[in-house]
Amino acid sequence: MKMRGGLLALFGAVWVAACSTNSDAVLTAQTTELREVEPVQIETRMVLEDGHAFPVEILHPGQAGTFPLIVFSSGNFASPDRYTKLLKPIAKAGYVIASPVHPDAEILALDPPADPMIVWEKRNDEFAYLASAPEQLRNALARRNVAVDAQALGLMGHSYGALVAQTAAGAKAWQMAGPPSDRSIAGADALVAFSPPGPIPGAIVAQGWSSIAVPSFTQTGTADILPGFIDDWRGHIVSHERTAPGNRWLWVGEDVDHYFGGIYGREMPASPDMEAKFNHALAATIAFLDIHLKTMPDRAPAALEGVTLTKD
Repeated sequence: MKMRGGLLALFGAVWVAACSTNSDAVLTAQTTELREVEPVQIETRMVLEDGHAFPVEILHPGQAGTFPLIVFSSGNFASPDRYTKLLKPIAKAGYVIASPVHPDAEILALDPPADPMIVWEKRNDEFAYLASAPEQLRNALARRNVAVDAQALGLMGHSYGALVAQTAAGAKAWQMAGPPSDRSIAGADALVAFSPPGPIPGAIVAQGWSSIAVPSFTQTGTADILPGFIDDWRGHIVSHERTAPGNRWLWVGEDVDHYFGGIYGREMPASPDMEAKFNHALAATIAFLDIHLKTMPDRAPAALEGVTLTKD
């Protein structure tokens, strides 16, 4: 969370001490009102300075206002449309979510497919561009009387996209040749990584995550295995373990796999047990974001059988 200055912080502390009960009631009322309105989706295209054009999907609360910005990066070969059940409730809770359709997305059907190193570069470029709240993004929202809060930025991704978000949060990813790159984005307030990869030869080693200094939420499950890539689900928590203690949340679900049984990514009907665990993870994610992007009190969901949520 960014500091707003000593005098403002002092005033805020005094005001909260005097009016915390009333403040909580107002925040609760505002959040309840937002969650009763369906979010709106915008599909557009944006262009980087080098001429690279890419599709963008934007979700925003279905009403006018100024909201925190979250940039979301999809998993390998995936696109934002595969994450509707994950992203729409977050937008509904009062967030603008901007998601690039990366060059490796199957929906683009590029022939020939983009080179993997170009994909890595463009994924990071697209993510950083949206995180800067560019004019193209602001104009698309302004036409609907929506704006983004320049003082509240969240970074989020799933799988390969989680590594992109972590890199924006300060992780040092090694290239196939050459030194680690620094693609950290100044001013980020929170990081959410669903099923982030573990160490990858030639791409990132465990030490690469030690430079993350942004509050982080990491999600995985005991069935979160991708044979040949992640053979042990514990690989997904290496980034969490290597990040310095303080403002870290870790969510682990028993029998939860890479896609919550088909709720997102590779969509298919999921079991009631998986739906319950997904809803818990989603509520915990929103609670984490509310703390760091809206300065709201901790409203993490109650414990659920088969789920471990740890904080430090």
